[in-house]
Amino acid sequence: MHEKELFDETLDINSTNNYEISIQVSLNGFSFCLLDILRNRFVMLREYRLSGRPGDISNQVMEILNNDEFLGRQYRHYRIVFAFMQTTMVPASLYDPALKDHYFKINYLLEEGHIVSNNHIDEPDAFILFDIQKELLDLMVTAFPEATLSHQARPLLFGAFNRSRSHKERYIQINIEDTYFNLLIIKDRNLDFFNTFRYRNSSDILYYLMHTFEQLGISSDEVVRVSGNIELNDDLHVSLTRYIRTVRFAEPAGSHQVSYIFDTMGTHRYINLFNIASCA
Repeated sequence: MHEKELFDETLDINSTNNYEISIQVSLNGFSFCLLDILRNRFVMLREYRLSGRPGDISNQVMEILNNDEFLGRQYRHYRIVFAFMQTTMVPASLYDPALKDHYFKINYLLEEGHIVSNNHIDEPDAFILFDIQKELLDLMVTAFPEATLSHQARPLLFGAFNRSRSHKERYIQINIEDTYFNLLIIKDRNLDFFNTFRYRNSSDILYYLMHTFEQLGISSDEVVRVSGNIELNDDLHVSLTRYIRTVRFAEPAGSHQVSYIFDTMGTHRYINLFNIASCA
């Protein structure tokens, strides 16, 4: 049974050939949204919660794929985002595809049954390397053979660079997942900082954020944008506003419209699902 569902009154299950589907998979959740390309508007979002146990993820995803009435339909375009913590970035000028496993293993242990995949991004000109359970990858490729595959860092960075064009100051964004968060800082159209931190509570997030600010000489007066698992006036939001003068929710990038139905939950929560439609 899905955990959350939002849909526009124009949604038509018999018109999915005029829709594009974006799917995100993490240890804790499986979600997808539909983009009506005739109206240029996102019209549906559905989310399932997963157990968070790596060994169970493929069986849980398979059950969703077999039972969700929308996932078996035909779409104009398919996109899949994998939201897992372990990722590393290599400048394109230094990248050798034959060495991708070596690059990845400099920072992380490659677990048994996992493989290293990659995405090229334009801003910055680099390759994102990430590991994924081969069983899960095979399942998703079999179910959606035409899909483009991305790590969540790809739509996250795309959206940040897109939004930073209209800001003269630094662009700072925190993206919160269930057990880790991404911190990225863009200055003068260059990526100053991008890293992923594991956390247990809001104090951990504040510690890493303020430590990074201190190391880079960044004032707490600068605007910090947040996305992912954070809500207005929840514990994390309140904690951030005690130390950061201006905390704003990040907005999706691109030219697609977002139905009013998403106002109730905030588009920042699923920002990578929305962003991927504009970059893949």
